[in-house]
Amino acid sequence: MLDGAWNFVRRHQRKLVIGAGVVGGLYYSGKLLANRLLEMQGSAVKERAAKDNIRRRFDQNQRDCMFTIMSLLPELSEQVLREVDVERLIAELRAINKMQVSDRQSVLEQPESHESSNADASTEPSMSESPDDNGDTEKSSDVPGSDSNHLPDGNTAPKRSKIEVWEDIKIQSFTRTLIAVYTESLLTMLVHVQLNMIGRTTYLDSVIGKYAAESGDQISLEGRYQSRLSITDEQNFLMLSWWFLNRGWRTLMTCVSKATEHCIGQLSLKERLSHRELTSLFNNIHIRLREDGLVQLLPEILLPLGDTRTEDYLSTNRLNSSQVFTPVFVRLLDQLRDVIESSDFLYVFNCCIDRLTSQLLETLQESFPESVPAPTPSGPLPPTVEGESVPDLDNVVKEFEVYSASSESRVVVVQLLPRIAREGHQILNGVPNQYLENVSASREIQALSAAVYTAESSAT
Repeated sequence: MLDGAWNFVRRHQRKLVIGAGVVGGLYYSGKLLANRLLEMQGSAVKERAAKDNIRRRFDQNQRDCMFTIMSLLPELSEQVLREVDVERLIAELRAINKMQVSDRQSVLEQPESHESSNADASTEPSMSESPDDNGDTEKSSDVPGSDSNHLPDGNTAPKRSKIEVWEDIKIQSFTRTLIAVYTESLLTMLVHVQLNMIGRTTYLDSVIGKYAAESGDQISLEGRYQSRLSITDEQNFLMLSWWFLNRGWRTLMTCVSKATEHCIGQLSLKERLSHRELTSLFNNIHIRLREDGLVQLLPEILLPLGDTRTEDYLSTNRLNSSQVFTPVFVRLLDQLRDVIESSDFLYVFNCCIDRLTSQLLETLQESFPESVPAPTPSGPLPPTVEGESVPDLDNVVKEFEVYSASSESRVVVVQLLPRIAREGHQILNGVPNQYLENVSASREIQALSAAVYTAESSAT
């Protein structure tokens, strides 16, 4: 039995050795493949967990941006409403109306005998009234305003005509609303960039700390990240928004005021505008601001750049230059400035302005009555053939004018001013603030935030 088995092994030794090698190779290959699959599965799980962690952190960062903007808007709104005080003009307008009514009543209440004996004296005030004052008494006084007729020291200022007050209302209503559009856009972008830079740095710090705790080694992410963010550096970096909220927006106000004055200064208060023409007015102001170089002023509007501005920023907030300008803070400040000066930031800024302006104009559409379709002509024009008389051209022209008349509804400028002024207030103080929600949820803002959050840190 054993001899037979041994003889079989000797006869098939080569085959048995090859078979054993194949079986062993298959076994070890299977083990290696299984281990490799386990490693790939574990790596995929870790990668998915890391992506979920980044996505969760990013989403939380965007919510933090929204809450931060809402907390900063009241400070900005208070200054805008105080500096561009449209509401104060209503007091001056009402004072003029009240004075005119009082003058008329005093004239009417005079005894008839006194009037007849002093006819010349009684007619003098009415002759001295200006046509503008009389014509404007029919206008609504529900519009916000600016300077009153009294100086701070209690002396009476030179009286202005109602038309002058209405002109101020026109300019300041447009100015304040546009300032609200631009400041809310810039504040939204600034906060999103700042918090996403902080979020990215905090995430890298957490990754470095976790790796160092597990392996006991120190890493520097290929030399691109060398300093960890301290709480003091984070606070000083976020405090940079103070400059825009208290200084930079005033530069923006000057630019917007000049552009608004240039574009609508000659617009008559009695002119009737269609919604399309109102849209063209806002677009012309935007174009004027770009031509005046607003884009080049964005860095100094948003950041305290230059020795003078930096000194003002530090002294006003009682900060020490050596304690603020640490290597980490300087690196973050340089990165923030690079983002603000980039073409991507400019593109998102223009998109935000267009988005808020479109929403504003859509809201103002409610002030225009529904348009009525133009009537169709009564019939085809009568033919003119040889031997027939020429049709009455006057009737033909009148019919054509009626047919070709624009069906757009129109509103007098003075009637639009109250709504425009109120929307400027709504953009900054609305609860809920639909304008802020609209611009914060835009794809451009989300894309800018994602680009900043995932950008590589520059070497310091």
